[in-house]
Amino acid sequence: MKIDKSLSDLIKEQVKLEKEIAKKFSTLEQRVDSVAAKLLIREMQLDTKKHAEILEAALEAIGGPKSFWDYTIHIDADKRAVKKELEEHIKAEETMMSQIGEEARKTDDEALKLLLNHFAEDEKRHHKNLETIVNKAYKMEI
Repeated sequence: MKIDKSLSDLIKEQVKLEKEIAKKFSTLEQRVDSVAAKLLIREMQLDTKKHAEILEAALEAIGGPKSFWDYTIHIDADKRAVKKELEEHIKAEETMMSQIGEEARKTDDEALKLLLNHFAEDEKRHHKNLETIVNKAYKMEI
């Protein structure tokens, strides 16, 4: 996969920005009084750190001759066992989505409801990501 050098530079700049913002969120979290605000800021700080780490990992793969999906992970594990474990995680994500949704419906606390809805969105994204991995990286039949 041939990538323009400017994309690599753009990603490096984004990594730097994400790290700076994560530090600012850390400072800001200490300055707010509201527990709900602290939790939301903490959530954003962790997401921002995660973004930086993912972008750094993507930089390592950029510029190779293949698409990201074409890379082979060289591990000793049985691919069928890995696929089965991924499918188990998909089921667990479904359970978590259901439980979080139920708790969000039950609570009258607006801040807790907001946080639970954020968690539910994350779980939906995790679920979709796991399905994508199984469908694209593990195409074999078990």
